[in-house]
Amino acid sequence: MPASNQTAEPPLTQRAVSGTAWSTLSVAGRQVLSLASVATVARLLGPGAYGVMGMANLLIVFILNFRDLGTGMAIVQRLSISNRLLASLFWLNFFFGIAMALIVIAASPFTAAFFNTHELVSILCTLSLSFWFTSCGVVPNAILQREMRFKALAMADLKAGLIGYLVALSSAYAGFGVWSLVFASLANSFTAALFYWLASSWRPTWEFDKAEVTSVFGFSLNLSAFGIVNYFARNADNITVGKVLGRLPLGNYQMAYNLMLTPIQNISSVMAQVTLPAFARIQEDNERFRQAYIRSSMLIALITFPVMAGLGVVADPLIRAVLGPKWLGAIRIFQILAPVGLVQSIQTTIGQIYVAKGRTDWMFRWGVAASIAYVTAFLVGVRFGIVGVAAAYCIVYVGFIMTPGFAIAFKLIDLKVSRFAHALLPQLLITGAMTLACWGWLHGLEMLGVSNPWTRLISTSALGAGFYIAALIITGPPIMRVLEEVLSHSGNPVVARSIRFIGALSPRAR
Repeated sequence: MPASNQTAEPPLTQRAVSGTAWSTLSVAGRQVLSLASVATVARLLGPGAYGVMGMANLLIVFILNFRDLGTGMAIVQRLSISNRLLASLFWLNFFFGIAMALIVIAASPFTAAFFNTHELVSILCTLSLSFWFTSCGVVPNAILQREMRFKALAMADLKAGLIGYLVALSSAYAGFGVWSLVFASLANSFTAALFYWLASSWRPTWEFDKAEVTSVFGFSLNLSAFGIVNYFARNADNITVGKVLGRLPLGNYQMAYNLMLTPIQNISSVMAQVTLPAFARIQEDNERFRQAYIRSSMLIALITFPVMAGLGVVADPLIRAVLGPKWLGAIRIFQILAPVGLVQSIQTTIGQIYVAKGRTDWMFRWGVAASIAYVTAFLVGVRFGIVGVAAAYCIVYVGFIMTPGFAIAFKLIDLKVSRFAHALLPQLLITGAMTLACWGWLHGLEMLGVSNPWTRLISTSALGAGFYIAALIITGPPIMRVLEEVLSHSGNPVVARSIRFIGALSPRAR
């Protein structure tokens, strides 16, 4: 399959803008499904079921790091690619998915014994099917990303998410308990792979070329190795909490952690899905790469900064109103993790630099160093309970990981951390002012004796959104010009009216 060599700015930008629009639709839909799941399924099942599923996911997520051995990203990153390589990678993933399923089945008794939870054996054996489903969808998914067919990707992910939610909800109401989450996971992975195949016109041929596969292994194996290391960095806290403190604390910790990850996964990761193919096409032009990366980070921060800061402020009424009294133990954890989520919503995008530049070896080495710091912090923090684990995570990330995490990747595109920070500073200051306003409002309601969580949540959220939008309009930070410039590449009439509206509100127009 020939690769596209089109690198002219207008066509590439137009495709990225169109992709962002479709990905945003997918994000919005999945965000609604996520909130619906939290408000219904989590309320029905409680922390215990989520704690057991969290224990199962520790093994599942670990094995998923081997899912495609980095071959999917190799398809996206390469400037040119052959059909022989695509077919070879498909069959590699096809049989590797079966092997991973068998490994999960074999490891299930040991996992159950480790957590002293016998029901994990049957749960993990059932979930092992998802590996084969996911592996079968790797190549068509990568082809859709490479071709920047984001509408097809968005619709596939959204439909799979909806089916998964409906399965979880109906099973929970039927009294299946933790199995509701198991069935939903299987339904999601199967339907996602199915929809990728339906959207892609590519079909595998009966051929396998070892030399072609070997040609991508330098890139892909380093990427997989980073995934393994990153797994331990991201899950050492869950392993520690589950082993030392048990399922109920783990359920509360994971709920808070997942709330923190929601903006990162639903905004930053989806944005990365759009920008990575574009970055791969300009990987040899550092100036264009720097400009594109800074602009994409500013656009991500436009949403994730106020969302993460706002969620940190309204964590108490949010959890009380949406999840109910069973989940009060997650409140303090989420408040501590919110600042981490704010920074990670941007820092999670640096992986695109390593991948687009083909330097996954750098990515792996940095991952090893970061993992050592994380694991050490969690082992110390668990002595003080789940609050101690969350606090340790926040301290080591902000104090030791954040700055070098940016600086190392930025060397590949000759970008200084100071230049990057300066570009995001206006948005950070506006977010800080909004946070203070929301905190003051919430504190005022408390002094007035307003205790209804829905009243506190809705009024504070409305105040924060209004304050943030007004501050953007009044101060006109650089992100407004970036947003106007990016939207100008779209031929959609609704977008055109939005551009005129943004321009009219901008201080430059007055």
